Amino acid sequence: MLTNFFGKSNPINVIICGIYLLFGMVASYYYTTVENVSGLLVLNKAGMWLLLLFTLLLLDFVIRKNSLTQINTYAIFLFATSVALFPIIFEQRDVIASNVFVVLGLRRLASLPSERNIEKKLFDASLYFALASLFHFWSLLFFIPLFWAILKIPSNHFRMLFIPFMGVLAVALLAIAYHLVRHDSLSWFATWRPQLAYDFSAYNRSVLLIPATILGTLIVWIVTVRLIRVSALARKLQRNYRLLTLMLVVGFGVAIFSEVKTGAETLFLMAPLAVVTTNYIEKTKDFWFQEVLLWVFMVLPIVLFFLFGL
Repeated sequence: MLTNFFGKSNPINVIICGIYLLFGMVASYYYTTVENVSGLLVLNKAGMWLLLLFTLLLLDFVIRKNSLTQINTYAIFLFATSVALFPIIFEQRDVIASNVFVVLGLRRLASLPSERNIEKKLFDASLYFALASLFHFWSLLFFIPLFWAILKIPSNHFRMLFIPFMGVLAVALLAIAYHLVRHDSLSWFATWRPQLAYDFSAYNRSVLLIPATILGTLIVWIVTVRLIRVSALARKLQRNYRLLTLMLVVGFGVAIFSEVKTGAETLFLMAPLAVVTTNYIEKTKDFWFQEVLLWVFMVLPIVLFFLFGL
């Protein structure tokens, strides 16, 4: 049974998750119209797979380091299968790169309860979120959890609120210097901020509508349950519990505000969703619900591939 298998932390589990990401990469060839599969295209796809594999391993590290879940591999399994649900992600290099920096930022925020090197962690998180915004503008919304985390620091000093602005300034100066040296122009800044767009027509296709509906339903259910249960948690656990919920909501917002809706923007909510869903699986007493949920995530990418990919 999947519940027992992924309920343990074994190297084979990580390998299986990596293979599932590889399946998503292969599926992306069939979902896109490519006349000739060139060596350059294969290398590009392989690079996207490596970035996503790095994100998966990074997420696993963040979870273990900060005890965000119990000792299991549910979260990375859910992350890998969620990515496989949207093979179009492998076509969006900027979204993947931006999400890497978002998870790096989450790593720093999740370690704040230790109350060590707080200023450095805040500065690092602001750097990562600012770097993420260079690839995807609306990643700036992840500064909302950052400022929320600052306000929740017990020994909060007013000056800590200025630390994120220093991180943004550092990235802005680096970006300006790069474009001046490389292109002798600052024209990139005019196109950096995209227009608001609410065209969700891409989700009219069943290949996106079905997985998006499942993820959307899961988000509403999980967030509702977490808000109800949060007061029952020990005080020291509440901060990261609330942080992950906020990261999930903000990730959903980033997907909504994305200028071009392709389905790839759902990547921004997959990491926090994987963690909070794992928390729910760990708490629920219904074994068959756990089993069915995991099987849905495992089988659905394959079913969608045979229905719409081939």
